[in-house]
Amino acid sequence: MLSRHTPSCYGAHPQRQLCVLLAAGVLHLWPMAALGEQYDKVPTEFLASDLLPKELLSGDGYKIDEAVINDGVQNTYTLETRYGSFTVIGDDAVRKRIREIRATIALEELEDSDEFKEAAKNSVDGLVEGGKALVKEPVATSKSAYRGVRRWLGNVGSSIDSDDPYQDNALETAVGYDAVKRAYAIELGVDPYSDFQPLQEHLAEVAKVSTAGSMLTSMVISAGIDSNVLSAVKDVSSLANMKKLLLDNPPSALAEVNGERLRAMGVSAYQADALLKNYHYSPTEMTIMVEALSKMGDANGREIFVAFATSAPDEEVAQFMHYYAVMLAAYMNTVEPGDLVDIAGTAWLATRTGTLVGAFPIDYLHWTQTTEASTDRASLKARELGLKNKTIVLRGRFSPAARKALATRGWKTSEKVKFLSE
Repeated sequence: MLSRHTPSCYGAHPQRQLCVLLAAGVLHLWPMAALGEQYDKVPTEFLASDLLPKELLSGDGYKIDEAVINDGVQNTYTLETRYGSFTVIGDDAVRKRIREIRATIALEELEDSDEFKEAAKNSVDGLVEGGKALVKEPVATSKSAYRGVRRWLGNVGSSIDSDDPYQDNALETAVGYDAVKRAYAIELGVDPYSDFQPLQEHLAEVAKVSTAGSMLTSMVISAGIDSNVLSAVKDVSSLANMKKLLLDNPPSALAEVNGERLRAMGVSAYQADALLKNYHYSPTEMTIMVEALSKMGDANGREIFVAFATSAPDEEVAQFMHYYAVMLAAYMNTVEPGDLVDIAGTAWLATRTGTLVGAFPIDYLHWTQTTEASTDRASLKARELGLKNKTIVLRGRFSPAARKALATRGWKTSEKVKFLSE
């Protein structure tokens, strides 16, 4: 637990991610003057063109402002779009938002197509027949999504009495609207439960007409959207690996599936329930995170990560945590397996051959008192566990000062690592 002397992780300042990931070591600071090292000054300003591929900097309907602020861990971007100005924290989050903008534009093109306009003419009288859209398979894997009275009643019931903000509306569940909405989102490679309001508005409009007019999702998308736009939308994403599960299950069913999987991994029912009730995670993020935990093979200590993830205080940190799980699983599957260990409340990896690994989806890690304290505490843990090697791998980059200071302390560093799905 964090002490009363630890900086708050619940304020409006963008260092919440830094607090949640690293601040638990702040009480044990080692002086660095004798080493002749210098701390990085944060926050730091970067240029977006130095951080992101050229093709992501601007596109149809958006442009990323060149000024980027880093809080010592995460980059904060400003996107100017046809839908307004948006602040996005994190390199992966900005890629996700760009996919959502492209998907929204693709849906606008679909709404302007002849096929859609024809279906819209029939939608007013066709709403009560909307459930037939599921039988006619909006996408093939949705065929069994609502098969069975027990499951249908359970989904409708949970949508009435649940406090989960992602639960399907009862009427919309009954007519298949939400299943069709999920189908469109997954077909476009975006999270059906995204908080990007323009995307949700156009998903809602297209799903309403599709359900009432019995449009076939995959057919209409291919007919109504330019192929170049569609290929741009379908960026690399963990969504592709979870397509069938997300299509076939509304939020209530996903929660059941995720709970069962967590308990099968040895996570207590109490811990699993606490995580699943943290609604800062979208159902998609939660499902991808649970899938990543399941891909850790025979790793011990997954309850450590679950406890850490349960504490996510907002949507930005929740998004960070689901990438964190994916990254740890990727390391175990592509480099070396191991067990999760608790270091001041955070999850690190102890490999079977004797290496302590910190694998984090950090954009740019500065050398600060907090970073020093956290890594020094990790070094103590490595000695305690008898681990002879220490490695930190990042999704992003280390500052020169961080790289040098870590090398002085015996850490190997690796940056710009990729996820399993890339």
